[in-house]
Amino acid sequence: MTCGANTRDGLSVVIPTWNGRVLLEKFLPSVVAAVAAFEDTCHRPAEILLADDASSDDTLDWLARNSPQLRCESSAHNLGFAPTANRGIRAARWNLVYLLNNDVALDASTLPPLIDHFAEPEVFAVASEVYEYDTGQLGGGGQWGQLRRGFLGIHGRYFVPAPEPFADAPFLTLYAGGGSSLFDRQKFLALGGFDELFAPFGWEDVELSLRAWKQGFQIRYEPRSRIWHRFSSTIGSRFSRRQVRAIYERNRLLAHWLHLDTRSQIGKHAFFLMLKLIGSPLAGRWEMWSAFLQALARRKEVTAQRQSLRARQQRTLRQVLGQIAAQLSRSEVHPLTPHTAPLRPYNQNSRTPLRTEDVGLPAEGD
Repeated sequence: MTCGANTRDGLSVVIPTWNGRVLLEKFLPSVVAAVAAFEDTCHRPAEILLADDASSDDTLDWLARNSPQLRCESSAHNLGFAPTANRGIRAARWNLVYLLNNDVALDASTLPPLIDHFAEPEVFAVASEVYEYDTGQLGGGGQWGQLRRGFLGIHGRYFVPAPEPFADAPFLTLYAGGGSSLFDRQKFLALGGFDELFAPFGWEDVELSLRAWKQGFQIRYEPRSRIWHRFSSTIGSRFSRRQVRAIYERNRLLAHWLHLDTRSQIGKHAFFLMLKLIGSPLAGRWEMWSAFLQALARRKEVTAQRQSLRARQQRTLRQVLGQIAAQLSRSEVHPLTPHTAPLRPYNQNSRTPLRTEDVGLPAEGD
């Protein structure tokens, strides 16, 4: 890595937020410090942009008092994650946009390793490695998926214990998480951004990533870029578990209806969906029926979008899954499970500058 020597763009960090003043007070200082470290290391401009989703707490007043140097875009109505993230990315000054949840801590090494990937025109996004904030356990690395029983499983993960600055080939991932990934803004907007049918939250980042992969782009995982995430700080505090399950299941169905390619895939999906609908009330999971009816109400929009996507498609879903699954045969790669996940606790007091070998810059005297 050469810290983006082959690109000349600056960096925008976009943080969608809704009633997140308490979270911003805790996590925003680490973002400010990481952006300053990026500017010092990479010698290019950067900004932080807060995209507020009509917060009813004192987020805007708090930001004006405590961080007047930061940009803030606010909506008059609460619309959910996808519309808010889209608005923030449209308003960003720079073409490289790091989309970040408001409950995420960064350090000095988070941003610089991501930049150089974008010297290659096929790169759509690069995802950071994700550690759980409170435990320090690795929870997210490279993602791979598989079609099984009519549904796409997206929770297969791998990690790279000892990443080298100059890997022989990039590490690929199925999707770029919407809370800790760097996007090419031009490509993001050209693809239409996050599908706002998926508001208020859930599966919008998976669906956009599938769209990018199938249209010929590439999404990568960078194991030298690390973040620490306090999972579900916003969603878990404002929605019941049943509400969250219903919304996620609805959006999972929408993603399948958009991206399953063949009659065989669609037939299997319909069969196993029917079994889920029959069995869910017996298990007390009525939210599956709620999800199905909500998704069915959006069927007309999905059909129109599906036709448009198929006209531009360059890869099938199975080709995408096969290309990413091939990562698992690499010697550097290890499956990520609760038993193999390494620990890297977040050091809140760490302001250590990057070493030149961490980002591939020439050391003094070289």
